[in-house]
Amino acid sequence: MQDVNVVVVFYSRTGRTEQLALAAAVGAVQGRANIRLRRLPDMADEAAITSVPEWKENRDRMNMEYVAPRGADVAWADAIVAGVPAEGDGPSPDFAAWAGKIGAAFHDGPHADALCEAMRRAGIVVVEGAHDADPIAAACMRGRRVAEAARARKASA
Repeated sequence: MQDVNVVVVFYSRTGRTEQLALAAAVGAVQGRANIRLRRLPDMADEAAITSVPEWKENRDRMNMEYVAPRGADVAWADAIVAGVPAEGDGPSPDFAAWAGKIGAAFHDGPHADALCEAMRRAGIVVVEGAHDADPIAAACMRGRRVAEAARARKASA
């Protein structure tokens, strides 16, 4: 059985989207994939970040726990799963380098459709996930489906 590699890319301020990213990563592992978790760096200035204590505290912690996506991740990965906060006003991944890969989006709000559309425009083959009232369960399922789709693609190649 060939290895399947999934990169989970997310942006989180207070930790909620981070929880969804971790659930997507668990789903990918359940789909027997190797994973990498990558957090998009903050685009806001320091004054905006420090004005919200929870944001600063979580930013400092997450900066120690995660690295930003790198070019080597694109070469390594068979698939990408991406998520941004429900507000949708944080940074979004640059999907251009991921063309031809399998992908899915997770969210805790209405922005997964916009992420999926950005993925499609970049040439990513988007795997739709079941909509679940529980965003954690939905993120987990999307991670698993991406891993399974990448595995099926490798088997048929």
